[in-house]
Parts: sequence; C-alpha cells; structure tokens
Amino acid sequence: MIEVVRNPEHSGFDIVELKSNLSISLDRLAAIFLGLSAVTLLVAVGPMILGLWPVMVIAVLHLLAVGLCLRLAWRGHWARQRLQIGPGVLRVDHDTQAGRQSSEWPLAWVKVVVERGRLGDARVFLSCQGKRQEVGGFLSVDERLEAAQEIKKRIGPMSAWTHDNQPQVSLG
Repeated sequence: MIEVVRNPEHSGFDIVELKSNLSISLDRLAAIFLGLSAVTLLVAVGPMILGLWPVMVIAVLHLLAVGLCLRLAWRGHWARQRLQIGPGVLRVDHDTQAGRQSSEWPLAWVKVVVERGRLGDARVFLSCQGKRQEVGGFLSVDERLEAAQEIKKRIGPMSAWTHDNQPQVSLG
C-alpha cells in the first residue's frame, strides 16, 4: 500500500509511506484466534469431564503452538518504509519486526533506478554516490513500480539528474 501525505514540519514537502500488504489486521487475527480457542476448548471439555484430562492438556498445547505460529507469520510479513522528502535531504526509515534502519540521502543527487528481472519482476532502488538501497521490496511488482513513479515525481523538481534542472549551454 502506498500513501502520500504532506509533511507537517515543512509545508512544501511530502512523505511517501510504503506499507506491506497484510490481508488481516492484528485485531481481526486476535478475534479469529480467540474464536478458534473457544471452540477448541469447548470440544476438549467433554472428554475431560469423562476423565480423559490429557485431551485438555493437548488442546492447550495445540493452541499455544497455533498462536505462536500465527504471531510469527503476521509479524514476519509486517514492514513499512517511510520516505521523507525534505529540504535538500531524502530520509528513508525502514521498519520491520527486527527493528528500524534509517538513512539520509542528499536529495539533489538521488536517482530512482528500476531493475527488471527475467521473470517479469522489478526491483526499485535509490542510488546516490555509489550507494544503493532497495525501496518497497515487500510490495507487489505493480505497487513497486507505482512507488517508483511517486518518488520520481516528488524528487524530480529538486534533483540534479532531471533534464529541466540541467544548465543550458549555448554554443556560438
């Protein structure tokens, strides 16, 4: 998901936010897990009343394993990149379950590079002074290309790489 908002700190600059595509929110996942837990425990109560108490122990262990797997799967696919286009600087904050990484780039020299693979996929990179950083690697291919267009549109007027910003040289 791509979201573009105005930067509240600097009125003339934008924030491009890229969010991973999660098909379910954390609240809904918790509700589904609670429903699953209730049904599982209700089914396990019958045999427990008849004296088969190991069924309840196994049901609780099963729910713990399922809950852990759901949590790991949801958190493993959560990612967000926030590109703050400010006066002279492009700041990239990349948040995942592992933590946050930040980098700053001189806005005038940043290029948006799209590399196409053999299988039809495309990867988007920010490139500046020999350094590269992938943007939107967690997005679908169409969303990555859309993000590249949004970023190019936002940094284009301030970039030294655009044709309109090149000094005009006259021969004669």
